[in-house]
This record gives sequence, C-alpha cells and structure tokens, in this order.
Amino acid sequence: MTGAAIALIVRQPALAVPLAFLSHFATDMIPHFGLDEKEVFGKRFNTILVVDFLFALSLMAVLAILFPAYMWLIWACMIAAASPDLMWAYHRLYIEHLKKKKLKLGRVGRFHSKIQWSQTIPGAYVEALWFVGIISFILIEYYSSVIAAR
Repeated sequence: MTGAAIALIVRQPALAVPLAFLSHFATDMIPHFGLDEKEVFGKRFNTILVVDFLFALSLMAVLAILFPAYMWLIWACMIAAASPDLMWAYHRLYIEHLKKKKLKLGRVGRFHSKIQWSQTIPGAYVEALWFVGIISFILIEYYSSVIAAR
C-alpha cells in the first residue's frame, strides 16, 4: 500500500517507481510483523503468505477501480515496493532448499537483513497502524478527486 500511496503522491513513473522500490527498505526499518526463523517454511508462514498475496491482489483490483487513470502506475509502484522481498524467496527456496547450500548474502542482502531489526508478531500492530494511515490517505485522495470532478 505504501507503493500505491507513492504513486498517488508523485504521479510521475520515472520518479514514483524507484521511490516505491526504496520505500521497501525504509519501511523494513520500522518494527513490523515477522515469524521466528524456524517457522519461515512452516504451514503457518505459507498460510500467511497466501492470505497476504490474495489481499494485495484484491487491493490492486480495488485501486484500479478507484483510480483508473493511474492504474498502471499504482500497480507498478506496488510491485516495486514489494519486489525486494523476492530475494528472500530466491535465497530461501532456491539456494537453501533446492540446491541445499548455506545462505550466503551479498551486500544488498546483508543490508536488507540488517535493517530488519524488529520482525515480531507484535509488529503486526505497527503494520496495522501504517495500513490504516495509508488507506486513510488513499480514501482522502479518492474523495478529493471525486469532489474536484464535480
């Protein structure tokens, strides 16, 4: 949702998409939801991942309806904002589980790992507050555009 908010604030793809990408690292520095390493490949993690993915797709659909003129930019920014976590899928699934090698992170991976100093279950409260703030901004933006169109 941070990526969507950036798209609606900036509205210039050449600037919004890179800012959305960088926002991922900024928000990773804020305490957020996370599971113990032992649970990363457990059933609970997979369930959370699927629910989170379906929720994100639903939000993408809703935002496309609310802001059709910015649909592609919103989607690009949402994907860009989430994309740094794809490195974890590559490392954890491909390197560790399929190739059976020890996780060895490069500079970006070490940085990405280091900034996530607080991933806990109570971090979900921080994420919920962030989400409410972003949704509030998006709704205000939507209603402002509806009023301006009248």
